[in-house]
Amino acid sequence: MQDLQVNATGKGGSGVYFANNSSGTLDKFNITGLDNALGLVLDGYWTANQGQAVVQASNGTIETQGGDAIRVMAGDLILNNVSASTQGDHSYAVNANLAANIAIEGGTFSTEGDYSDAVWIASRDSSVKMNTSQISTKGDSAIAINAQRGEADISDSKIQTEGENAYGLYSEYLVKGDNLSVTTSGKGSAGMFTARGGKGTLTNSHLSTQGELAPGLLAYPNAQISADNVQIETAGKESFGLWSQGGMLDVRNSTISTAGEGASGLYVNGSSSSTATSNTVGLENVVLNAAQAQAIDVTATELLLNVKDSDLSGGNGQLMTVEHYDDGASGDNNIYSTVTFNAANSALKGDILVDDPANNVAVNLTEGSVLTGSVTNAASLMLDESSRWNLNNLSTVGQLTNNGTIIFADENKFDTLTVAGDYAGDGGHIVMNSVLGDDSSPANKLLVQGDVLPGTTQVTVNNLGGHGASTVEGIELVDVQGISQGSFVKAGRIVAGAYDYDLVKKNESWYLTSQATPVDPQPTPEPTPDPKVEPIVRPEGGSYTANLAAANNLFMMTLHDRLGETQFIDALTGQHEVTSLWLRQVGGHNAWRDGSGQLKTQSNRYMTQMGGDVARWSTDGTDRWHVGVMAGYGKDHSTTESRLSGYRSKGDVDGYSIGGYGTWYANNEEHTGAWLDSWLQYGWFNNEVKGDSLATESYKSHGITASLEAGYAWKLGQFWGSHGTVNEWFVQPHAQVVWMGVRADKHQEANGTRVRQEGDGNVLTRLGVKTWLKSHHASDADKQREFQPFVEVNWLHNTRSFSTTLDDVRVSQNGATNIAEAKVGLEGQISSRVNLWGNIGVQMGDAGYQDAAAMFGMKYNF
Repeated sequence: MQDLQVNATGKGGSGVYFANNSSGTLDKFNITGLDNALGLVLDGYWTANQGQAVVQASNGTIETQGGDAIRVMAGDLILNNVSASTQGDHSYAVNANLAANIAIEGGTFSTEGDYSDAVWIASRDSSVKMNTSQISTKGDSAIAINAQRGEADISDSKIQTEGENAYGLYSEYLVKGDNLSVTTSGKGSAGMFTARGGKGTLTNSHLSTQGELAPGLLAYPNAQISADNVQIETAGKESFGLWSQGGMLDVRNSTISTAGEGASGLYVNGSSSSTATSNTVGLENVVLNAAQAQAIDVTATELLLNVKDSDLSGGNGQLMTVEHYDDGASGDNNIYSTVTFNAANSALKGDILVDDPANNVAVNLTEGSVLTGSVTNAASLMLDESSRWNLNNLSTVGQLTNNGTIIFADENKFDTLTVAGDYAGDGGHIVMNSVLGDDSSPANKLLVQGDVLPGTTQVTVNNLGGHGASTVEGIELVDVQGISQGSFVKAGRIVAGAYDYDLVKKNESWYLTSQATPVDPQPTPEPTPDPKVEPIVRPEGGSYTANLAAANNLFMMTLHDRLGETQFIDALTGQHEVTSLWLRQVGGHNAWRDGSGQLKTQSNRYMTQMGGDVARWSTDGTDRWHVGVMAGYGKDHSTTESRLSGYRSKGDVDGYSIGGYGTWYANNEEHTGAWLDSWLQYGWFNNEVKGDSLATESYKSHGITASLEAGYAWKLGQFWGSHGTVNEWFVQPHAQVVWMGVRADKHQEANGTRVRQEGDGNVLTRLGVKTWLKSHHASDADKQREFQPFVEVNWLHNTRSFSTTLDDVRVSQNGATNIAEAKVGLEGQISSRVNLWGNIGVQMGDAGYQDAAAMFGMKYNF
């Protein structure tokens, strides 16, 4: 039939009716049913002798008032581009009832009225398949797709409902949806709802609900929903993204967003029975965010929650709340929750709050999961080796298994983690905070009310501005009220100011202490123990000090270090001359201890320096004046070790100097008499300090050093050797004053310690005597070759000690105030143009201070 126009009126009437064994085709038709009349009806039978009606309809419209627009009983119906609508309560746009099979392509299907579903599938042997259709309802309890007993398969379609409890998709048997847009407006209007063992699958779809108590997905007892690549958005109060009431939800590759007050991302509760109902929820690759509520809300039920590769967050700062049902009387009928929360490779943001310890909540973090928030009254918490808990408030758990990392993340307060039962840590790590000082220092704490089971937990302590101090008992970090079978060890250096802190066991608990307590000897008879305790000074103070001392001493010299001469005769002019260009190199080793006796520092240095005269003259024909310039490069590498902690630090300094010098010789014929020498240099240096397990610290230093030196040489005698050697014996007392003005820039370490170095402005004085032989062999009579072996002894005095103050504690170089020095060497003129000289010197001070150096120099006369 084509171009059909049918009007039907009255209850029991039908616009077009197909009975059993009938078939037909409709095209370009319009059916109207008024006053409860039906539109298109297929009314076959399903007995052995009679069959179904079969109809194909295209390009038509069906409109009814009070009656079903389409009703199929024992029939097969194919619709293509057909629109069906009805107005009135308890009427359907499509009624698939008893052995009905309906295939729909395109078209619109709508109802206006309470309990008026757009598509109703009323029997297990009925099914509806729809593609590219638009389905809508207006009215309370008016469901768009109601698979009450049959099967619905909807794809590439748009679904919209307006009214209370007007679900988008409802299943008590099976609903399949793909590439759907589902929008509901009204209280209690879920996007998809399964109940009474019903199943629902949804893929590549978008769900949006606008009303109060309107969840995106809702599963009742024994019902289940599977969703993949679904976007769920809810806007109303307590409109949960997911809601399970004894059901099963499996959501993958999806996003869930709730905006309303009290609208959790996932809400799980029990049924109306007096016992907890079991729920299973799986989330994989899901982003769930509840803007004004907790991500997960569990009330009086059992829940197995498996989360993988997901990101869950609660806008109210809560990840999960778990509550019980209180019967309000004796409590015998209370219903408590049991939750197993397994998270793998997931980010969990917010607190876990359990309202009563009688609830049994187990949280298991695996495969790199990160929980950021506090935990209250969880029965157990487990972290595998790859997972982390960023704890930001007071927390309480029953049993704690920490094979991963627990970080006390809030640096503004010092929270305590309480373990009501036992703690187990096998390769775990805890990061705590403290303002490191004395025993009263605030710090995070792990309180274990049970036992610490066998295993090792590493502990890192971040110093929040503490300057370090001497402790007595120490700062308690782990309070164990049972037995400590396991151990807590430092994960790395714990430092504050000048102090190193250690983590030690006292009784069954663990304390952070800056004191080192030596082991008491046990002679016979046993003495009264009087253990001496002292704070553990960290070695970095020695490295800073060594750097400053090196920067001030690298380019220090005497006249003879620089020129390596008394005086020689210029073979070209016959006049007494000095070098025009000179070069010297020095290598040395230095060792000293700090004032506490804990730190030993050793360093090796190298320096090269060159210079030359720019002017020289005589005022009376016998004296001699020289003015020259010089430049140098030097470096020093030091190692400081603490005898108490065993930690080491390394110091490195390298830099350059430029300067000038001036010299005056009395220069009488016997090469005796007075002389004066002065020099001034400016040096600039790069410095580094690297302590064990600490960041490298870099800083600059620069400044001036200056010297004034004087001496007087006497010729004590002369004698001849057996082979015609002429030997002249000289002695020369001398004195030198050196001002050291190299200072380091202000510096603050990465851990917050303020570093201030002292000792610049030191005045070094040197008093000594040098004696030498000036030898000239007869065979060298015409070769201007002379040699001067010498011995020199000096006394050195420093007015200041080089030191470093770390916050308020000073680490100083000990033993360098008064130093004895001895040198032996050889100075010689090799040819008319080349002079060479070298020496070896040693210095000895108090408290183990020592220094050894070797120098070699040469000059060339142009």
